[in-house]
Amino acid sequence: MSCSAVGREFNVNESTIRYIKKKEKEIRRSVREAAPGSAKVTSIVREEAMEKMEKRLNLWIHEMTSDKKGVVDSIVVRLKAKEIYGHVTQGQKNVKPFSASAGWLARFKRRYGMNNVKLAGEAGSADQEAAEEFKKYLLSVIQEKGYVKEQVFNANETGLFYKDVGKRTYITQMASKAPGFKSFQDYATLLLCTNAKGDFKCKPLMVYRTPSSQALKGKSVNHMPVHWRWNKKAWMTSDWFHSCFIPEAEYYLQSRNLAFKILLILDNAPVHCCEELKSAHPNVEVLFMPSNTTSLIQPLDQGIIKAFKAHYTREFYSKAFEALKANKETTMVDYWKSVTIRSVIDYVGTAWDNVKQATINNCWKNVWPDCVENFEGFEGVTESIKNSVKNIMHIAWQISGEGFDDMRKEDVEEILAEKAIEPTNEDLDEMAKQGVGDSDYKDGDESQPKNPGIAPLTAAKISEWNSALEKIFSDMEECDPMLDRSFKFKRLTSCAFAPYAEMLKDLRQKAKQIGLTQFLEPVWEGKLPTPSTSGESQTSEVQMTDVNLSPSSSSAE
Repeated sequence: MSCSAVGREFNVNESTIRYIKKKEKEIRRSVREAAPGSAKVTSIVREEAMEKMEKRLNLWIHEMTSDKKGVVDSIVVRLKAKEIYGHVTQGQKNVKPFSASAGWLARFKRRYGMNNVKLAGEAGSADQEAAEEFKKYLLSVIQEKGYVKEQVFNANETGLFYKDVGKRTYITQMASKAPGFKSFQDYATLLLCTNAKGDFKCKPLMVYRTPSSQALKGKSVNHMPVHWRWNKKAWMTSDWFHSCFIPEAEYYLQSRNLAFKILLILDNAPVHCCEELKSAHPNVEVLFMPSNTTSLIQPLDQGIIKAFKAHYTREFYSKAFEALKANKETTMVDYWKSVTIRSVIDYVGTAWDNVKQATINNCWKNVWPDCVENFEGFEGVTESIKNSVKNIMHIAWQISGEGFDDMRKEDVEEILAEKAIEPTNEDLDEMAKQGVGDSDYKDGDESQPKNPGIAPLTAAKISEWNSALEKIFSDMEECDPMLDRSFKFKRLTSCAFAPYAEMLKDLRQKAKQIGLTQFLEPVWEGKLPTPSTSGESQTSEVQMTDVNLSPSSSSAE
């Protein structure tokens, strides 16, 4: 269609259509870089540096808040935005100033659907009243269903900086300045699970950032002390419940001659797929703690995770000291570099085995006091951790130089503390490049396709997708013995497909309007006379535009 015809179709000026065609490349780049997924129309092409900055800022916020330990408020976001903007414009000329104003922040939050960028998950904002209500509810469930302490479980995830030796050490200072150093490379996510009695410890789920490692060659996955999973961001995977927890818990209960019925207590983090887990297994009842209560009542947060990390750090330092003692020429830096994920897996297994049953049982005191045997107070748990800290410091002092000979208690406490992993600007660049349609490449890059063909998004194509989904829904309801699960899938998928359904409705409505207009207008047949400069009468064929109507619109006409 001509620009004038398109302008009449959409009720805009012809010059606007010409501008859009001229700026096609920039508009498509703008959408790829920064447009929210829910957007249907983009009318403004923003500065490329701003789009890159906002994309990386959004990734940074997600990484800092996904593990519930990062504190991200408006001031922090604005400062980080200025830092990232300086990074993406480094080396460029005529860079526009960016002040990260409050107005910009409000618009940024609207563009990325952030109602509130302040994270409330730390102990300072814990909800004491909600915690007390949950404790009462939990006790009523336990009494009503007849659960015993062997059948009540708690699981929670934690981040592990498995090469962390403290900020003050020479190793950390050297590594942070090394070219190409990425903080994410030494980070994994763990999911730990125990029961209230403390005699069951599920094999930890370890999620790493790469699918496989050269260091794991020849190592049987089934015989590792952890369940091994991977994804690019070391996030928790959703198959832990069925493939890891259920088999181990069922075997444990059978060995104790107890009925296979389980009460699993989790926090309400999105990674736990709350709605899905509620009906995931007929023998498992899942309870989710209220927001901002985990620091008060979650057993794993009362000292179990910290005890595990203390044992892990002690194991790490012990192995380092053994390596240095066996070879006098080896330095701590050499050992630090030699540590592979295979070694880390063994350290994790040893550390988890060393967490005592009494420590686990005592940490249930705040949420279910009646299940605790011989409660010695949390001082017992704290004392165990203190002993591990002393052992770590003693080993570190024997590692001469490199920042270890003057290690303090505060340094070890910093290693054991749960914290958000803050990606560097280089990390954000790499994460952005992994996303769809990043435009960091230069013009003329042969690795990028030139003038890619864009298939039109038509009503017929969306109808085809809709029919395919309906067939999938029907098959699942017929074949899946768990009806709730198939209904859950249908509900979530339909919600995700809603923007396309709305688009299909608009396209069909538009087709009806065009069809009715043509139906009411007089239709000329044959040839129409047209003026001729030579004074002779000329005729030309009139070609009518075909309009493809859906069956529903045809019947309406």
